[in-house]
Amino acid sequence: MAIGCVHTEWLFRLLQKGAFSGRRALLDLGPQDIQTSRLYLEEAIARHLGRDPAGAIAAISDGAAPRRDCQGDFYRLYGIEEYKSADLDDDRADYTVDFNHPAIEVPRFDVVTDFGTAEHVYDIARVFEFMHRALKPGGLALHCVPAFAFPNHGFYTPNPNLFVEFARANDYELVDFSYVDNMFVREKQIAENGIGGFSFDALPIQMEDMRDTGAFMTKTVLQFHRNLLSTETRNALGALAPHLPADTAFPSEQFNLCFVFDLVFVALQKPPRERPLVAPIQTMAGVAPLPQRGRVE
Repeated sequence: MAIGCVHTEWLFRLLQKGAFSGRRALLDLGPQDIQTSRLYLEEAIARHLGRDPAGAIAAISDGAAPRRDCQGDFYRLYGIEEYKSADLDDDRADYTVDFNHPAIEVPRFDVVTDFGTAEHVYDIARVFEFMHRALKPGGLALHCVPAFAFPNHGFYTPNPNLFVEFARANDYELVDFSYVDNMFVREKQIAENGIGGFSFDALPIQMEDMRDTGAFMTKTVLQFHRNLLSTETRNALGALAPHLPADTAFPSEQFNLCFVFDLVFVALQKPPRERPLVAPIQTMAGVAPLPQRGRVE
């Protein structure tokens, strides 16, 4: 469970959309390790917030990388003033919670994050129930989970339509939907070369593609195949195995192809009035996209 450069850029995207406006209290499902370099964070703070990053960086990092316990200071970049976390066995967590049996009642929060927790919980529906219960009316649920490949990373690889249909069934507003293909490679490129030409709105797979399930499946598989064979992937994964000769055949398990995978980033706003949680039902023909707020370039 970690926050990297792509996650950080996505959170700034939400900030620019006004998604954090008036939201002060946040609950992490699992304390997130901030896995970015100090140099990247300095650049990102200056670029997105237009201010000297020295003060914020001093609170987040006392070396080349963020501290293990810097989560509250990190989220402060987005206006969060109260930070709490819930986990079964992490010593940093404020609440001890088994998400398979989340009987504990926690205070209500403005934001609840699922940055890589739900897919590791056997009774995954209980995670959605817990988040719904922990959110204030009008609160923001943030999900980032594997969407394609990454075998055995968790118990599940949730399909993107889960979040759209969950929102439709429970009257949540879709604040943002971003499908990030070849996540590890994109993360590595940003970490090493800066943001460059990366844009969430320019990613090859968008929510509108889910209008036709068959077409979405085909596009996703074809994009994965391109990523699997691309020079960018070879360069990124080859760096993990510098002992291999340059002419080593590719694809190869020696190039850590398990790191070719896609993630989906979804921000959902709970309705202003409480209502019983409804289990979504999949529409097999395709997902009719929900209305989104103004897009961010």
